[in-house]
Amino acid sequence: MGAYRLLASVTVEHAYFAEKNCKMLEFVPAEFCATKLRNAGLLVKSSQSGVAIYFDAEKIDILRLHAEDNLTLAFKVFSKDGNFFRYTSPGAPPDDAILFFSNQQITRDAAGKQMLHPDPSVTASAWMELTADPLPGILERKDYFVKPVFILQLSITAGAQGLCSDKLDAAARRFYIRFAANRTFWKYYILGDLSKRNVYIADLDNTLQFENLGNILLPGNREAIQLQSSKAIPLHEQPDQRLQLKESAGTGDRILIKRLPNARVDQVHGETISDNRENISEIYIS
Repeated sequence: MGAYRLLASVTVEHAYFAEKNCKMLEFVPAEFCATKLRNAGLLVKSSQSGVAIYFDAEKIDILRLHAEDNLTLAFKVFSKDGNFFRYTSPGAPPDDAILFFSNQQITRDAAGKQMLHPDPSVTASAWMELTADPLPGILERKDYFVKPVFILQLSITAGAQGLCSDKLDAAARRFYIRFAANRTFWKYYILGDLSKRNVYIADLDNTLQFENLGNILLPGNREAIQLQSSKAIPLHEQPDQRLQLKESAGTGDRILIKRLPNARVDQVHGETISDNRENISEIYIS
């Protein structure tokens, strides 16, 4: 056995996570792909945020023979986090579609990284209908009940610019998928005795404003004041917003809560704002 060298790698970046690398992903070779990997003598190593394929340098001629016969590898990528699409833009695909990425469509970003989508981050244009080729040949029956979060396809070609070429440097073998974080309007419900006061939310960083949407009667006959952000805020694994609840009084404003809790991904739901369907993060304060 010779030394193994990198054939291709795909790294998934995500703005939701502090280190930007996506977490809790699982890369599963499609059924036909597992056979091709064995026949071509390829080695796969996957992590929470990506996958890498290696080849035996002493058997490059065998790999090239397979590449000349249209060597295509496909991976079904699952997330172990049930909230993946809550914090991921553009959100969950329709029931009849799935996110699809291929190295046959490459765009370089400002830093020169090879992105598997045309925009700076993934958009709804990456959704592919389940009936469109090549998905029927990749997905098994069970995948229609528990869908992968996306499909990754890599074409291994034998040409001068293909992945089997000796002329490619390491950077040309690395590909990236970049997800933006979902944005939500933060809506605070101020309950109990606090709902009877002239309260407002102050941002210590002076970047966010909150509007008073008036009082509402919640289930259980609970009265609350609604304070909602004037714009949608990106969700982050470790939010860094510094918000305070303050009271306006004749003798001057005073702090009621020094640090309000930030939005969590399990608090997101859809709501219509100005005739548009928007994501709302609800936070209850009593």
